[in-house]
Amino acid sequence: MRGRTSTLPLTIIALLLVQACAARDPQPAAQRPAQQRYQTTATVLQDKSHGPELCLSGVLDSLPPQCGGVPVANWRWDQVDGEESRNGTTWGVYRVVGTYDGTSFTVVETGAPERQPPPSAQERFEDEPKTPCQEPEGGWKVPDPAHRSERYLEPASKAAEAEPDFAGLWLSYLEPMGGNVAEDPGEFVLNAAFTGDLARHEAELRRLWGGRLCVTRLQRSLKELGRIHDEVTGDLAKRLGLQVVTSSIDQVANRVDVKVVVLTDEAKAAIDRRYGAGMVESSAALVPVG
Repeated sequence: MRGRTSTLPLTIIALLLVQACAARDPQPAAQRPAQQRYQTTATVLQDKSHGPELCLSGVLDSLPPQCGGVPVANWRWDQVDGEESRNGTTWGVYRVVGTYDGTSFTVVETGAPERQPPPSAQERFEDEPKTPCQEPEGGWKVPDPAHRSERYLEPASKAAEAEPDFAGLWLSYLEPMGGNVAEDPGEFVLNAAFTGDLARHEAELRRLWGGRLCVTRLQRSLKELGRIHDEVTGDLAKRLGLQVVTSSIDQVANRVDVKVVVLTDEAKAAIDRRYGAGMVESSAALVPVG
């Protein structure tokens, strides 16, 4: 028996076929937006406890090294060069480009990292934190040389840190240090930062410390920065869907530094709205490409 023959015009049949295909595939593959790609330079490490992972939060300096990070879904050691292996651990440093689904990284391209020459002593010196105080007329003199050794530096530092409005403490070297810092600590200024009552703080520290001293004001106390740090890396990170890689408090800049796996513009704007621009320096380990 022959099947029933359709009496619909061919143009209508063609239209129905197009609509059926559109229902199954509402957006042709050629028109779909490409998945976001990211790049980073990091150690890829595989050991007996886990497969290949991107060490985005750093590597423990041991032999073999150790780290925990983002799994790499399609890593092949036989397709890269420069890896090392020891005691069941294989690792190497690479520049990688790929996609990230929130759980694992899929590699699209790999390459050797850009090698930078180690900084010179002068370059390291220039990168060290500077004192916010203006150099006194006649230069930085030592008021009481008998009370400027490490023996007196420690109690002065502890006294500053014990103040409720303490904001930061750091040394600013006036010239590059010698090769043996323990024997030649160099000439430096002790910087102590507070949020208020600078005259009282300076007078109290002067009774303990006879070396060069700068007492300065910063906006937020270290206690307040600690609260912000815990909030950003805890509840706020969860609400914004951020995966924290590293975090710290920068006492010189009086801010919180947070690095996450991926940072969207929306998440960064939400952080700035909550704390003010520059109070939290947020960055991403995986940088968008394009």
